[in-house]
Amino acid sequence: MPPGNKSMKPNRWQLVVCSASHRTSSLEQREPLQISKHQLPIANGCLGGLLDLRESLILSTCNRVEFYFVVGDDSDPMNSVREFYKRCRNLDIAPFRDVFRVRKDSHAASHLFRVAAGLDSMVLGENQVLGQLKEAYSSSCAVKSTGKVIHRLFHQAFRVGKQVRSDTEMGKGACSVATAAVEMLKDKINGLQDPSILLIGINQMVNIAAMKLTRMKRCHLTIANRSPERAAFLASKFGAESCGLESLTDRISEADIVISCTASQQPIITTEMLSQQSLKRNKDKCILMDLAIPRDISYAQKQDASYEVYDLEDIKSFVESQQNRRMKAIPQAEEIIDTRLREFTNWYEHVQNEPVYNGDGRAIEAIRMEEISPLLSKLTPEMQAELEKASQKLVSRVVKITRRTEAGLESEDNG
Repeated sequence: MPPGNKSMKPNRWQLVVCSASHRTSSLEQREPLQISKHQLPIANGCLGGLLDLRESLILSTCNRVEFYFVVGDDSDPMNSVREFYKRCRNLDIAPFRDVFRVRKDSHAASHLFRVAAGLDSMVLGENQVLGQLKEAYSSSCAVKSTGKVIHRLFHQAFRVGKQVRSDTEMGKGACSVATAAVEMLKDKINGLQDPSILLIGINQMVNIAAMKLTRMKRCHLTIANRSPERAAFLASKFGAESCGLESLTDRISEADIVISCTASQQPIITTEMLSQQSLKRNKDKCILMDLAIPRDISYAQKQDASYEVYDLEDIKSFVESQQNRRMKAIPQAEEIIDTRLREFTNWYEHVQNEPVYNGDGRAIEAIRMEEISPLLSKLTPEMQAELEKASQKLVSRVVKITRRTEAGLESEDNG
């Protein structure tokens, strides 16, 4: 058997999830662990290169960071998580060890199905999480870090999420974090005459917030982004203004409400900017809502005479009293989960008697990541993307050549 095709003996592997979520950790604890959408392809490639893993997938949202593995049953899955952060993020996660929960086999599957159904979300029944699961799955498939177990697991999770939302009240009027944020600000917005609202970022959260705001009240809406062209495109959908980030201090000083949700790894609204806007301000205090993780807003204190800052922890407290209707649908949703879990478990117990292969691409992927990782910090995001694309093409071509060669040798042996 070729070196890259390490098989595991029957009954010597297990499905595992290592999860840090809003239920087990604070926003401050999750921030250094979070992996942005733009970082996910490289992160999945780096994780997939760890040779003790048979399959792997990363799910990272504003409320959770989760690692799905197929590993040997004598492995400590948290070792792989620690190695990932050490190798790919230069981060020692020893201080965060207690925020992770480890679940195995059917317990891991049950957890994912609850996530897909929206039962484990900060906003019960939210719809956005299903799209995030699909993005996580697509990203891991793109770097070939998944296999038959994770394929089957996630497709079953997609069925759970869809069925719960179509067959129960869980999906009726269910809100996302963005709509919860707008609802939280509703009284403040309605108390203003023609409020000036600034949205920062271009993503689904900002899009949802813009839709909710324009339906709620007549307002002066501005959308800001690092790319003025992208800001203008989204603004045109809502009859809004647009701008880049270079005039952010002036824009904040003119705004009644600011909602920010970017993928920046550093705060884009600093303590200094908040101080400057207070000197320029000629209206009531500014309300700032930070939906990002890592957080977009840095502050010395959450409120003073010129501003108030709210973040995901504040939204968490707000939504706890808003979910009674959807809570009544939990028993029916759990019945659906139990049925789908039995289906998956029956299949899973059967395939545990079969080997799981760590294919050629995984070993070559490990070499690729080992070689390019030291270069990434020296390159611009555009150059990183080009290097990632070119090196992945190289891996793909090498794997194809290897498999053709093996197929030819096998034909000769059989001949």
